Amino acid sequence: MNSKIWNFWANKYSKLWVQKYSLRPTRNYIINSISKIKYNEDLNVLDLGCGPGELIEELSNKFDNFHITGLDFSEKMLEISRLKNRKANHILMDVTDLNKLNNKFKIIICTHSFPYYREPVEVLKKLYRLLEDDGRIFMGFASGDSFYDKFVLSFVKLTTGRANYPSHGEFNQMVHGIFTVENYKIIKEKLYMPRIAVYTLRKVRK
Repeated sequence: MNSKIWNFWANKYSKLWVQKYSLRPTRNYIINSISKIKYNEDLNVLDLGCGPGELIEELSNKFDNFHITGLDFSEKMLEISRLKNRKANHILMDVTDLNKLNNKFKIIICTHSFPYYREPVEVLKKLYRLLEDDGRIFMGFASGDSFYDKFVLSFVKLTTGRANYPSHGEFNQMVHGIFTVENYKIIKEKLYMPRIAVYTLRKVRK
């Protein structure tokens, strides 16, 4: 990934048109899913690719027992998140360096950054180590399941750089032997928008 691209978008991110029909619906679905599990104890949460901290802010307002860490490789994105999420921990890091983290997390959330990881299976393996045995990963991204999805997403790449939007079958192959899919949801707010796939993952016991 190119951090310069995301540094450029940092101040504009919360105002992008995709917030209404893509980014915000994904966050809403994940927060609702977490609410149904009803975690009562204090727990560590990792927002992987946290951007300007919109999800961190919403999680902090909803759950007072979450100790949240936001991780991103864009300095500008983290600057914005730090200003509005002063209680959260922030780490400037590329996903290739996830093995440097020592903490375990009950919840790991990754919204819309997964397609930009050049070695997604390696990232999944590193997330396996970071996730507590009874923890969950909530991962959402634009799906490459249909020709129309791929056509629309080809234009997105022009503004965000290289990306691979996996189909449902491709993603299942990626997680095979690492995670099991506990839940799978498709979000499509408008006909002209690509489908958003959201997965709830549990660790495969080894």
